[in-house]
Amino acid sequence: MIRERANERRGHGMDQLQKVLIIEDDVDMIELLTFILKRGGFNPLCAFGGREGLRVVQETPVDLILLDLMMEDMNGWMVLEALKADDRLRSIPVIIISARHRLEDPVQTAAHADQFEGYLIKPFLVRDLLSQIQEALA
Repeated sequence: MIRERANERRGHGMDQLQKVLIIEDDVDMIELLTFILKRGGFNPLCAFGGREGLRVVQETPVDLILLDLMMEDMNGWMVLEALKADDRLRSIPVIIISARHRLEDPVQTAAHADQFEGYLIKPFLVRDLLSQIQEALA
């Protein structure tokens, strides 16, 4: 909130902040990530589940995607494949945020390793999330 006000005073409204799309099916996690992103100086957009996430990203340009893997309607690997198959969307950096450790599913992780920029395991440290976002956007 404080950073939003400071940005607005400097003529930088939410429209000019980098947009980060959260694709997640846990409402509590969406709220937490939204809070962290706003405090970190980003404009968070939210999509409940994989199908809605794909719809949102096709309608609204975003700078980065935070993607959960374990979602009911469409798992994160399927969302990632759809994103990378679309010429308009494939260059958007993706950070996986999942309760599953990458070693729990080494075949899937290895098969998609060149399609995502970061991987965080829930629970994560806020500084690690913001650091991975900054690196992916650099």
